[in-house]
Amino acid sequence: MGLKQKVARNTVISFLGKMTSSAIGLVSIAFIARELGPDGFGSYNIVVAFLYVFSVFADFGLYNILTREISKPDADEKEVVSTIFTSRIILLVFFYLLSFLVVMLIPTYSNEVKMGVLVTSLGFVFLSLSQVLMGIFQKYLKTMLPAIADVSARVVQLVLVLYLYQKGADFMDFLLIFVLGSFINFNLVYFFAKKYIPFSLGLKISEFFDLLKQSWPLAASSVLVLVYFKGDTLILSFLKSSSDVGIYNVAYKIIENIIFFPAMFVGLVMPLLSRYFVSDLPGFKKVFQKSFDFLNIISVPLIFGGYYLAGDIISLIGGSAFSDSVLAFRILIFSVFFIFLGALFGNAIIAIHKQKQVMLAYGSAALFNVFANIYFIQKYSYLGASFVSVATEVLATSLMFIVIYRALRFIPEIGILYKALAASVFMVFVMWAFPFQSLFVLLFVGVVSYFTFMYFSKGISKEDFILFLKMRNS
Repeated sequence: MGLKQKVARNTVISFLGKMTSSAIGLVSIAFIARELGPDGFGSYNIVVAFLYVFSVFADFGLYNILTREISKPDADEKEVVSTIFTSRIILLVFFYLLSFLVVMLIPTYSNEVKMGVLVTSLGFVFLSLSQVLMGIFQKYLKTMLPAIADVSARVVQLVLVLYLYQKGADFMDFLLIFVLGSFINFNLVYFFAKKYIPFSLGLKISEFFDLLKQSWPLAASSVLVLVYFKGDTLILSFLKSSSDVGIYNVAYKIIENIIFFPAMFVGLVMPLLSRYFVSDLPGFKKVFQKSFDFLNIISVPLIFGGYYLAGDIISLIGGSAFSDSVLAFRILIFSVFFIFLGALFGNAIIAIHKQKQVMLAYGSAALFNVFANIYFIQKYSYLGASFVSVATEVLATSLMFIVIYRALRFIPEIGILYKALAASVFMVFVMWAFPFQSLFVLLFVGVVSYFTFMYFSKGISKEDFILFLKMRNS
């Protein structure tokens, strides 16, 4: 099987695996939200958002560094993975100890929320350790293995969530289930990863500091991205009630389960971008263009379909108690397009070694996000946070594109975007005119009508289907 077919196959496997785990996760979230209500669900998300902050601090760009370094010819894979994995553990211990100190000093958080932070931090440790090993599966194009780990953990979580939903539970019980699922996921990922690279714990102090010196621009960028990715929830938790946090996060959780795809897809393309930038610049631009087109094809119908079906989607996830989340979701869905492209632009910038330059883009977006959220959340609560989230993604993605253009003098063609827009308008019209206005029926009808239009308008070619069939038969 050729490299393109392998990438295509692993893209489909990753997509199906992540789609399955995200679907299971959404079902879990639906039952958690219904059991806890806006206030309890808000407390649950305050804990998750707070710990996510320190998880990003501990990330330090190590996943991207690992993916890049083991993709180089003649790389000492065992040494690279051992050093980075051990470094991640050291950083996790430091930053989560710091998180315990910080949360105790926040007067607006209840004792239950503070205890939730202490307990749930262990789950984030397991998730972070799993995430840093993903570069191994991406290099060897074995993405089915982490997909198995993720789905297995999600199934266990869902079974336990359903049990607690029947018996009655508070948000601490659901946080404990999160920890257990993270533990299962890590153990499976660790077992699979060791089969390809037999890494171990251990590193030299000099290697640790050399690694930090190399990765600090990525770490700084990640922290700045964090500000506008989770800052809205934290600022909401400081300025408004837990109920407002809950209403906002039902909408935002759906977005989070949509935007897994660009990160997954671009993660698979990242080794190609890194390799071609060094040896074949026209090849780099071709891969970038194809990735750009593909992300447009996927993101545009998500926006149109999500906006049209917003009421049904929120009703399915949260029930009538979260009806106020519909408008927030309709606002947030517009951020999907820019998040998809931002994932590609961000990874391309790493591939061309312009990490330091992109810090200005992330810094500008983070600064805008903080001040805009403080102002708009005070006036408009979760709706203000929704508008600011979209505006921040527009700003960040635009600035990242400028960095790429200045480095390569390359502007991707946007012909596919026009076809995706036309197909999406057609899709919404078909859904609106369809006699059976059931959510799942409309989803099926929408997908079929969209890709039919794209095929006949040559937005998707016959060769794409042939490639898919070859991939399946390989």
